[in-house]
Amino acid sequence: MKKIVLITNIPAPYRVDLFYYMQTHIKEYEIHVIYTNENEDNRSWNIPKEKMLNSHVLHSKVLRRKGMLDKRYVHIPGNVVETLDEINPNIVIAWEYNPAALQSLFWSKRHHKKFIHLTDGTLYSERNIGKVQKIARKIIIKNCDAAIASSTKAKEKLIKWGLTQEKIFISLLTVDIQPYIKESTAIYDTKKEKARLLFVGRITYGKGLDLLFKALTYVRIPYEVHLVGDGNEQEIQKFKELSRKLKIEKNIKYCGFKQGEDLIGEYKNMDVFVLPTREDCFGLVLLEALCMLKPIATSKYADGAYDIVLNGKNGIIADPYNSREFGHAIEAILLDEMYKRNGVDINKEIRNKFTFKSVSQGYIDAINYVTHT
Repeated sequence: MKKIVLITNIPAPYRVDLFYYMQTHIKEYEIHVIYTNENEDNRSWNIPKEKMLNSHVLHSKVLRRKGMLDKRYVHIPGNVVETLDEINPNIVIAWEYNPAALQSLFWSKRHHKKFIHLTDGTLYSERNIGKVQKIARKIIIKNCDAAIASSTKAKEKLIKWGLTQEKIFISLLTVDIQPYIKESTAIYDTKKEKARLLFVGRITYGKGLDLLFKALTYVRIPYEVHLVGDGNEQEIQKFKELSRKLKIEKNIKYCGFKQGEDLIGEYKNMDVFVLPTREDCFGLVLLEALCMLKPIATSKYADGAYDIVLNGKNGIIADPYNSREFGHAIEAILLDEMYKRNGVDINKEIRNKFTFKSVSQGYIDAINYVTHT
């Protein structure tokens, strides 16, 4: 049986769930996963150990550097090569352009193994990369046998960097959508005095909550906003101060971090999902809202929006830096029943592309391609 190794940074829930599905459903291959570290200090995830099949968790030195919008983490693993020697895979699939990806590429070439590059990054999210980062991209993209893009925008980036379309396969970034589909509802509480808007994510500058607050001053119907997520207390206080300045503080509720049934309950009770982010390679919360059959008002800087939102049909993609435009997008969705009525069928159709079976096919197609070339 051929062996495949997947190499990524940390065991994020959405990755672990997909890998577990692939390991238990793709019987032709023995699939191993190398994580370069156990966690990062800005994550609150709880991963079931039983899903960590054939997993190899390394201990890496982690460099923290301040990015334009948030902290960035660079993992410097010490024993990627030794672990690859131990597993001896036929195919290596590695994420992004970090030291682990470069080490695994060099290992693959030295041992005449096939190497598949996987990326979430887009032209927008990588617009400010430095010289060293550009060199890493050139090396990996030039020497990979195939590539997997996690979105349409990620594919556009690979083409821009010179990779031919025949070598690129799409495997959309996803979560385990079944719990959301099971609890999805298009029923709205029409007796509510206020429309409910929902944001899910870290309470940070990068997620654009200040932009959302400014946009809300253009929403002329009664509303309340539930902010679900954690963050730095100092930064949260800045947002609270801004909401007081804009005189909307009574409409904002900080709900803290939620997951599982508690999170699904927030999705069920909302009227519109909002994501005002300044930058997101994808924005998996958009997918969660889609699967709950809810309309979406999203930033045009959430690159996954272009695979999830049909603009003007199941939601609106707008510029959060334009407060009037984003506020009117939210209001339009709240006032026009078409978004709720037509969005249901559209959302059901789109979410089929994000099942583990559909997403796994991108990996299978890439693997078959390198196996026969």
